[in-house]
Amino acid sequence: MRTDGYVRHLVGNRRFRHLLAVRLTSQAADGMFQASLALSVFFNPALGEASDPFRYAAAVAVLLGPYSLLGPYVGTVLDQFSRRNLIGGANLLRAALMIVIGVTLAGGFNWSWVLCAMIVLAANRFVLAGLGAAHPQVVPARDLVTANSLASTLGALAYGLGLATTGIAKLLDSGVSYSMLALAAGCGYLASAFIVAASFRRADLGPPPSEVAARGLWRGIAQTTSGMWAGFRHLSRRKGPALVMAVQGLHRFLYGIVFIIAIALFMGFFWDVESDPTRTTTISWLLVLAVLGNVGVLAAAVATPRATRVWGPKNWIVVLMALCAVIVAALAGTMKPVMFAVAVLLVNIASQGLKITVDTSIQRGVEDAFRGRVFSVNDTVYNVGYLAGLFAAAVVVPKDGYAPGTLVAVAVSYGLICVGYAYLARDEAPYDAESWTPAPEARPSTST
Repeated sequence: MRTDGYVRHLVGNRRFRHLLAVRLTSQAADGMFQASLALSVFFNPALGEASDPFRYAAAVAVLLGPYSLLGPYVGTVLDQFSRRNLIGGANLLRAALMIVIGVTLAGGFNWSWVLCAMIVLAANRFVLAGLGAAHPQVVPARDLVTANSLASTLGALAYGLGLATTGIAKLLDSGVSYSMLALAAGCGYLASAFIVAASFRRADLGPPPSEVAARGLWRGIAQTTSGMWAGFRHLSRRKGPALVMAVQGLHRFLYGIVFIIAIALFMGFFWDVESDPTRTTTISWLLVLAVLGNVGVLAAAVATPRATRVWGPKNWIVVLMALCAVIVAALAGTMKPVMFAVAVLLVNIASQGLKITVDTSIQRGVEDAFRGRVFSVNDTVYNVGYLAGLFAAAVVVPKDGYAPGTLVAVAVSYGLICVGYAYLARDEAPYDAESWTPAPEARPSTST
């Protein structure tokens, strides 16, 4: 698919440029904040000794729990109130909370900054979903696919840049405090709120006032809850999407285990306290892993549409799960930092490639009347699987992270998923072959 003409249209679209600027400043601030939060949780002496897998799992769970639970209900709120005001208000709130976090973080563990961090991450759900929902209001229908791809790719790059900037600032200047890093993120949130307020009027990003009047917030929340159950029941009649969603849930469980092992290894087994008392090398490695993870996400976005056209979506899933099995087995056999760097790149390609295929299977293999509800079910499975994996690892992984036996079990599990899915989905691809086979007359519709 040629996209250069579509990109030119988007570059000339002033409203899209403004909306993209809102996204880039917000996601760059997300990267800065989440990097500063991770550094403070794992490396701040005021918080005590960090070498405990349960602490890593609990930190992620406490911060992602509200984000995960809010997921299914975000759409209801975005369809009831001005998206421009919600995006701007969420970023203003996050900028204000950065001040509270900056003041309280330096004093050690405090539920004040933990609660604020939870709200900041939960608000991110509204911002990103609101930006996605606003695209049809500023971009013509023919440019939507390219707009979504361009915005998500540049957003991921902005997020990675925020991560890298914060990590490098901490490495180059040990005098930069965790509080200052959080406050720098607050400046990004403030800039994003200013851009959306200055660039758009209240109703410019939707929803249309006529549609808002036809619904009620609490009624929408109740309908969302019952709708998730209806979506789950609907999957019993859509075996292709149901199977690939199950694969993604199991993958996220195993991914959570590998995540905890990697963090524990770099904080424990790989750390030489005599040569690196300030953990500079540890921070450098974790920064490399974060950057490579984002590179893997971008590589998957490029590779997956082509791979699904050549091999078909079902075979692509089998290849990705086989790749995970081989990579994790190699980790168990080597237990070297450089191998974990390679693994982060490849496993994130597999993870994002799987996610893209799952999303496409829901878009193309589920009836439109149930699509939103099935997406809500998938979102819940995605997050709950990951959180379950984190705590499973916290139970079995030693403090120094050296757990080759656990990695072998994970590799075997990936192999079983690969074989099991190939067998169960032999007649049930994630979506119909006609949906992904390129056709000369309709090439734009084949890109994921």
